[in-house]
Amino acid sequence: MGGRIMVLEWPENVVPNSMNWQLMSNSKTFTSVFTGSSQTVRFSGSRWRCVLTFNNLTETISRELEVLMAQLDGESGRIKISNWIRQGLQGKGAPLIGAGNQTGKSLQTKGWIKNSIVARKGDYITVSNELKMVTENVISDKDGNAIIPISPMLRLSPQIDGKIESVKPFGIFKLASNDQGNFQYQPGVFSNVTITFEEALY
Repeated sequence: MGGRIMVLEWPENVVPNSMNWQLMSNSKTFTSVFTGSSQTVRFSGSRWRCVLTFNNLTETISRELEVLMAQLDGESGRIKISNWIRQGLQGKGAPLIGAGNQTGKSLQTKGWIKNSIVARKGDYITVSNELKMVTENVISDKDGNAIIPISPMLRLSPQIDGKIESVKPFGIFKLASNDQGNFQYQPGVFSNVTITFEEALY
């Protein structure tokens, strides 16, 4: 696959009627053929998966979504998707990565407002284009630093001073298969479609 992939923006006026959202874990269980005992190992590479359902689309909105699917052109395309149900963080500062060479399931950060609850469990943030869920309530210190527990674990070590997107967190997704985007047209001007996306890993 040559060249840089362009990442599309989701059109603001196209909102699903319903959404399934889940984390697809990259854990593996190994069972001993000798003792029958099992061991489960967690690897990096867990990804978000979402199923978006659109019902009774008007002709105008249907055209927007049809064009978007054509631009994605199967699994090769990439698009930013946010969780419509969970709002981003407002008025919490301008957070940045606070240290280099970070891995695992916690993140040293800086640039938050001071001595405040800056994130709650279940909030989302984007780090180096990776979408993460905050797993505990987070309080910043007197200097605006905070350690944020996240899931899934970091796939790549983010650069120090890199921006953390907390106002409108997103993941970069691709279509789950090449046969997505089967629009069902009803008599008149309405159409329906269900589309499945998976987070694209780099």
